Amino acid sequence: MNILVAYDGSPYADRALARATGLAGKFSAPLTLFSATPDLCLPSVEFDPEDCEKLAQAYSKEARDMLRKKADELAAGGIAVKTVVETGDPVDKILETAESLGADLIVVGSRGMRGARRFLLGSVSSKVAEYAKCDVLIVK
Repeated sequence: MNILVAYDGSPYADRALARATGLAGKFSAPLTLFSATPDLCLPSVEFDPEDCEKLAQAYSKEARDMLRKKADELAAGGIAVKTVVETGDPVDKILETAESLGADLIVVGSRGMRGARRFLLGSVSSKVAEYAKCDVLIVK
């Protein structure tokens, strides 16, 4: 079994990681921690190219550092961990990464989007569950 965990540092993501860690330990499965950073260099965003690149690098560094810290904690507990940071839409990048890794399970935290935003955009977890080619565990 190969497990991909979408992680953004939120309490929901912490619960998803805890559940995935338990499964990885139980099945001796490799675990991949994944985070997506926003693409600030889109034509509709009002940043000049130099500022855009600086912001993108800062977001990526922050995400890599966050994942590395969690990976170090898990590795100390005997869980094999790999980290991946991608830039772009979280749903697309989670699905692409899961497919490229041959993930058997994607673990994501549920999020409490409310009102019109959820109606119009949906949640990352529900979109991942809808379009994934493997099983998805949504942790509340």
